[in-house]
This record gives sequence, structure tokens and C-alpha cells, in this order.
Amino acid sequence: MRDTLTTTEISSAHSQPALERFIELNGTRIRFLEAGVKRPGLPLLMLHGYRNGANYWFPNPLPALAEEYHVIAPDLPGLGQSGDLPEYGLLQYAAVMHAFLDALGVAGANLLGHSMGAQVAIVTAAKQPQRINKLVLVDSAGLPRLEPHWQVPLKNLTDSSFWSLRRYPVRFRSGARSAARREGLQIMQQERVGSYLKALTMPTLIIWGSRDRVVPLEHGALMARHIPHARLAVIRAAGHMPFAQKPDEFNRLVLAFLRQA
Repeated sequence: MRDTLTTTEISSAHSQPALERFIELNGTRIRFLEAGVKRPGLPLLMLHGYRNGANYWFPNPLPALAEEYHVIAPDLPGLGQSGDLPEYGLLQYAAVMHAFLDALGVAGANLLGHSMGAQVAIVTAAKQPQRINKLVLVDSAGLPRLEPHWQVPLKNLTDSSFWSLRRYPVRFRSGARSAARREGLQIMQQERVGSYLKALTMPTLIIWGSRDRVVPLEHGALMARHIPHARLAVIRAAGHMPFAQKPDEFNRLVLAFLRQA
């Protein structure tokens, strides 16, 4: 494993630097960010969304969460700066996440995922529920859509969270480096998570932006009804990336949930 220090995406309001690290898993190079390493308790694994990488957790929420938790945020294989997989799918991604935790010596963790990353988080948690202490799903993909696929990119353009000038350079660079753009899109459009929801026996917090134009709020309500120990928290006036538009409210929700006994 090779470690280098990176602070380029850390807000000056936070003193917590993030370590950029790389690890080989069965021939696939995984890049990940790590912060709050010496924090007590279970670590928090954070999974980013489609055509992105771990850097989009900056300047929020990763530094704020790392003030209390050991945070680990990988670039999913084929996205960001991580290498490719021989085959892509939710089951393959979940297997990589478990192998990743094994390689880091992490027996148990809290898990947070956004959009496609929440899809991966659902299957990861369902496959080994005893390993995941608490689960946070943020504007998750994975349920059937009513509109035709061709309308989805148009809806993306109308979501206010995608027009943050501060975040656009990070999203553009991550998207340009992502080799599995087509595979990721197929996962979001074709792979469903409904059959996994009942297996999520851990406490689950579902966070949704009330103005999400990418994945409708109704999907969050449906997930909350079918996950045994779930509750839905709606962030008003936020789109598909509520952690970007309403960071203080988002951080409060996540930290309060993780602190609960």
C-alpha cells in the first residue's frame, strides 16, 4: 500500500487532513481517502455516486464527519482514480467493498452511500448485515423509474445541486477519469435493489432532498416503508446532493444518527 498526503480538497475551516491511499485488490488498484484515523469506535465507509470519486465529499461532509469518526472514502472501481473490474454490477461492487474492508482489517463499520453509491451500499449491507452497524442512504438510486431513460439526463440538468460552480471542477475531473461511465449508467438504470431491502436489519437513516429531480422523493418514502428499521429525513429546498446544498443540516442528521446508542 502506498500513502501520500493530500489537502487540496480540504476546506480551510477544517484542520483535519485526508490521506490519499492506494491498495491492490485482486489486481484492481483502489484509491481511497482516509481522515480521522485515530477516532474511536467503528469507522464510516462513504460511497460516492455515478461518474464521481471520493473528492466530491469535500468540502462537505467528509471533514465534518471526520471530526468524530474515522472516515474511509474509496473511489469505486472504474470511477475516479481506481482501476477497472473484469465485470461490473452491484454484486461485483459489493464483493469489492467487503474485500476492501478485509484488506484494511475492518471487521465492522458504519456505511453511507449516495445515489449509485447508495445502491452499492444496500447490496453490500444486505450481503453481510452483521458487518454493518448503521446504514445511511442519501438520495439512493435502484428503484424502478416511471419516465423513459432518455428523460433522465434532462431531469439531471434541472436539479439545482448540479449547478454548484465550486463543485463543478471536481465533478468534471472525476467524470473525465471514469472508465466505467457506461457500466455505471446501466447499473443505475437496470439493477434494482428492492429484493435486498428486507435484509437490511441494521438501523437505517434515509436522507433525501425535497427537490431532487434525479431520483424522486417518493423512492425514499418507499425504501423507508420496506427497510425494517429505517426512518426518512427530508432536507427542504435541496436537490440530489443535499450534503452540498445544506451541509450543516446534513451533517447534523448524520452525526446525530451515528451517535445514537
